Amino acid sequence: MHRLVDRVTEDYLSLLDQLEEQGLLCGQQSLIHCTGAYTDELPRTEDLGMFGLAQMFSTVSPPMFEEFEVDYASRICGRCGLVYYGCCDPLDGNMPQVRLIPKVRKVSMSPWVDQERGAEEIKGDYAYSRKPSPAPQAVDPFDPEKVRADLLATRLTCERNGCLLEHIRKDISTDHYEPERLSQWARLAMEVAQG
Repeated sequence: MHRLVDRVTEDYLSLLDQLEEQGLLCGQQSLIHCTGAYTDELPRTEDLGMFGLAQMFSTVSPPMFEEFEVDYASRICGRCGLVYYGCCDPLDGNMPQVRLIPKVRKVSMSPWVDQERGAEEIKGDYAYSRKPSPAPQAVDPFDPEKVRADLLATRLTCERNGCLLEHIRKDISTDHYEPERLSQWARLAMEVAQG
């Protein structure tokens, strides 16, 4: 398995080398995976942000996560300027291993995390990139107070633990065929964020 993962890692690093040599890396980025990439800390176009995720390792032990994900992803992430790590994988129990990945700036906190444990592990070291459960958006009738309560619980958890917070609404297929629920969610999120 290590020979296979090493081969894939080396191929990806070779691809980065070729793109860099040929001047084919993109300039300023607005997105990295599903999160904003706006920063003034990467002034050169060859300094790019990237993302990593390990959903296939969601249920393995922390040592196996480190051995088969972190050890290889670190070689790739170390080449980039800033890293957004995670997606739908519950990383609250793997933060000691995530901390080993170089240049991580934001860590995904999916609907399946223990929010308090995730915030305690992140502290002020990374942005807490919350992907809330889409369930409150799917109920009929729509209850904005349930959405507000969920957003507020996350904000308060992050405040208690000194975490920077961003909310990312990924799943829009659960909006009960009512696209106005998206704008309602955005309005509620801004109200909660502004206190």
